Amino acid sequence: MPFVMRSTDSPTTEQLSAIEQIWLIDRDPTTPVTGVGSGTVLLVGEFEDGAFNTPTEVFGTADEFEKFGGFGFTYAGVQYSNPCARNHLTEVWNGNGWIKGKYLEFPRKIICRVDSSVGDVRFTLAASLRSNAGPFDMEPVDQLSVTTDAGGPANSTAVTATAGANAGGGFAPGPTGFVGGERISITVDALPAVIVTFQAADQSAAQVVARINGFMGYTAASVNAGEVDLIGLQRGSGGQLVLADVDAGTLAAFGQAAGTYAGAGNVANVDAVTAAEAVVLINSGAIAAINGLAAVDANTGEVVVYRTGSGTGEIQIDDVAGTMATDMGFTVATNVVANIGDAFTLPAGTRVRNAGGDEWVTMRTLSWPEGTVAAPNTATQDVEVRDALDDGSGAGEAGGNVTVEVDYPTDRFVEVNNPSALTAALTEAQLDAVYQTAWDATVDSQAVSREATISLCARRSETTQRQGRANAIAASNEGHYGRKFHGRAFVGWSSAQAIADVPNWRSDRFFYTWPGWRVTIPEIASRGAAGGTGFNATGEITVGGDGPLAMINAGLPPEENPGQQTDYLVNFNGIEATGEVLNRNLYIALKAAGICAPKVEQNGDFTYQTEATTDLTPGRTTQKRRKFADFAQDSLGVSLIPYSKRLATQARRDGALATLTSLLERWKSEDAPNFSRIDDYSIEETTDQHPGWEALGIFSWQVKITMYASMDVLVVDTEIGEGVIVAAAA
Repeated sequence: MPFVMRSTDSPTTEQLSAIEQIWLIDRDPTTPVTGVGSGTVLLVGEFEDGAFNTPTEVFGTADEFEKFGGFGFTYAGVQYSNPCARNHLTEVWNGNGWIKGKYLEFPRKIICRVDSSVGDVRFTLAASLRSNAGPFDMEPVDQLSVTTDAGGPANSTAVTATAGANAGGGFAPGPTGFVGGERISITVDALPAVIVTFQAADQSAAQVVARINGFMGYTAASVNAGEVDLIGLQRGSGGQLVLADVDAGTLAAFGQAAGTYAGAGNVANVDAVTAAEAVVLINSGAIAAINGLAAVDANTGEVVVYRTGSGTGEIQIDDVAGTMATDMGFTVATNVVANIGDAFTLPAGTRVRNAGGDEWVTMRTLSWPEGTVAAPNTATQDVEVRDALDDGSGAGEAGGNVTVEVDYPTDRFVEVNNPSALTAALTEAQLDAVYQTAWDATVDSQAVSREATISLCARRSETTQRQGRANAIAASNEGHYGRKFHGRAFVGWSSAQAIADVPNWRSDRFFYTWPGWRVTIPEIASRGAAGGTGFNATGEITVGGDGPLAMINAGLPPEENPGQQTDYLVNFNGIEATGEVLNRNLYIALKAAGICAPKVEQNGDFTYQTEATTDLTPGRTTQKRRKFADFAQDSLGVSLIPYSKRLATQARRDGALATLTSLLERWKSEDAPNFSRIDDYSIEETTDQHPGWEALGIFSWQVKITMYASMDVLVVDTEIGEGVIVAAAA
């Protein structure tokens, strides 16, 4: 039997002649190439969370929320609070990436988040204990104590609380002299007034007290040294007792007087002490002296007591008089160390303030790992912040003044400070500058953005339009897939303004749209006018036409005209209200200017009238030409990667030509005409036409592709009438 040998490449002559044998060659099959992806969209804008200046692919709505957040934040159940980019350059939501992407579905989506921060704040771990949510049922004289590694135990202020009351006088031993039917009014706290009617038998103090308590339903009256005393229900400064005669002289008959008698104490209602009141009791001078402090978590209503000023501090809480700490839900008699405990996160959108109430929100979610004795938590972390309203009005703040934290992580606590000054809200020029940084990050051969074929910008300014145009050209020239920037006119512009503006951007890599689309955002309607700038009761706003056009271009094959009838725009309400008549003559002018304009068809469908690029050069005026040229060039280039830097044997040269031909044949699809994407092609190797190229390792092929024309103009020649003569069919 001969030897049977196998290899993945051709054996040498020496190997074949070494012995009698059967040699089997198992060559790697040619990988079919259908073409590179042409629907990958890059969106540059401002978001609520996530990495800055880092192109990142997102895979669906849930993944995008996880990586970049949603529309604003939720505080104490109120959604969509403090969203970014409320108003810039007279446009609401100009720069908000979430709004920009609303209702836009792409085969692939890459986000590059812009850093619009005004500085950093620093969070430091603090040892802390957390109560239940208030209010709390306490008793007068209740106290708790706090012990920290700086000292203690130190006591809170004792609870004091008495109800509204009035002691009687000038009555003992009576009698009242009542003949029956005498009346008084007693109002207790916020309850309705009670009318007490006396009888002729009510002559002594005891008889008067019995009559009053019978009407009031509780022991409102009592006998004290023969006198009649009255008291309310609510113990604390919020309680009151109001006495009034219905029949003149009735109160005086048993030694009482009309008037309002307020309760007293350091809480309004000892049976329902609020979290804010509890904080005041705990923040006594003695506890402050050992670096203890209490605060209210605005989201949960819980009281947090913490050790200030140290990332490695300790704290313990105990009952002193009564059961105040236990009743509030604190874990008592347990020492807590700041940087030892479970992992936790501090979400983006956490609110911080200065003493004057100016507010900022954090711009990234921070995570602390589990802390153990052997491996404690990292004590501090810095994070970028922006003005909470983000409407351009925010003022700056000197270093060290942002010390108030509104939102706390559950079960843990961090202190806040700003090591350096926070600047005022970024000016429009400063915003443009940080957008440039984000755009620059997308021209990186190692980043996923190298595969983006369409780009969008959430912010519309003259500068960002210029940046988007330059970026599309630069990326296409830097070895990335061919990129097309979709830009737009400002919302509210007239056609004349758009036509005057579009010459600034001439390039077949810049697609310009005017006017915009009206769309309803339920999240805006849910807050209504109470949401502030950018919100309204209906939720309808106007967005630029660039995003919807990008969705169509991403969804259709690149050789297709985006102006065709599709179902991509079903979530939009109609065209921006411009006050102009969008007639045939205007659409002709827009096409001549290089503007791709939205249109409502006779059947009610939403489309784009003309697939114009901003380039007026013959041969470069249609979007499908630019899209398919990029697709074809990128696909042909990728198909040759297996041959790059390999020895230029004739077999490999033939293989490269065959690979290119196979791709072109697949697009032409002569055997399945319904799947044909191109009309015709030609290809030949042209290396030999350039003397010296082969010696330099340069090999070339000339490819020509004839695209199918788009059915842009359809003519139906009709002759209709009673006298029309119809020739018989041949």
